[in-house]
Amino acid sequence: MAKIRLSGPLISATTTAANRMKIKRAQHWLSLNLGLYVLIAGIELLVGWQTHAAVLLADGENNVTGSFATILLLVGLHFAAKPSDAYHVEGHWQFESLAVFLSGLSMVLVGLNCIWLALRQTWSVWQLGRGTLSGIVLYPAGASAVILLVEAGLNQWQGQRFSDSALLASAQDYFSDAVTSGVTVLALCLTMVTHWPLIDTLSAVGLGSYICWTGGQILSRSAAKLSNGFDPERQVGIAALILTVPGVQGVKAVHGRYVGDSIVLELAIQVAPQLTVTDTVQLRQQLCQRLASQESLLYCWIEFWPS
Repeated sequence: MAKIRLSGPLISATTTAANRMKIKRAQHWLSLNLGLYVLIAGIELLVGWQTHAAVLLADGENNVTGSFATILLLVGLHFAAKPSDAYHVEGHWQFESLAVFLSGLSMVLVGLNCIWLALRQTWSVWQLGRGTLSGIVLYPAGASAVILLVEAGLNQWQGQRFSDSALLASAQDYFSDAVTSGVTVLALCLTMVTHWPLIDTLSAVGLGSYICWTGGQILSRSAAKLSNGFDPERQVGIAALILTVPGVQGVKAVHGRYVGDSIVLELAIQVAPQLTVTDTVQLRQQLCQRLASQESLLYCWIEFWPS
């Protein structure tokens, strides 16, 4: 009687090592991001509360969201780096996508809160009026815009260089926050020049809407990954790449899904009927090598069909 031998999928050691290195690199960058977010948010909220500047408070709350989102990403990366076990033979890489999803959700919720508070303050100003703003409110918002724009560029560069979704999400968050701070400076300037306080509160409503839109974009992309979605154009590209391997006579199916920033592929390949088991094993190795040269391939199941 044949022995039963159960084993997990043939996980790529190269991809696993590269993912762990990428996570360590992302954790260093995100820790720096967190420190900057806390500093900027604290200063903006303090000045905003003292001067009753609605748009500055909204910007500060947005940066608080950035702090919370960064913490979520750090926690997600910590769990994603855990080694595989009996229940998670592919590893824990999906924690990264889950953290990105939750950071996008937190942005949407805080954006809605900004809109609600700004609308309440708009009604209050409309009914009771408000005094002029002090020029001091421009300094924290201006410093925030410059610092966050620089950080957005650095995170985008690192994220694209290493194909890291956590850093790319952080870069998008930073860029939206930099735009938010820039609009905050403009709105405060207009408010002080025109002496019309409704510019301040209505700008806060607009910033809250922008925060919701940005969070929704992050939410949508991460939800597509978590729900086993896969880009159809990427499927076509993978099929075209497979056809370049000698011995492949056709591609019946390409099914892919994301596991963190890597992918898992299930392929149905047409080959010559006379191929032996040894031939198909060698062909499988060639296919995996070719795919791994173009994709961050965690592992690949291949089914061979006679052409």
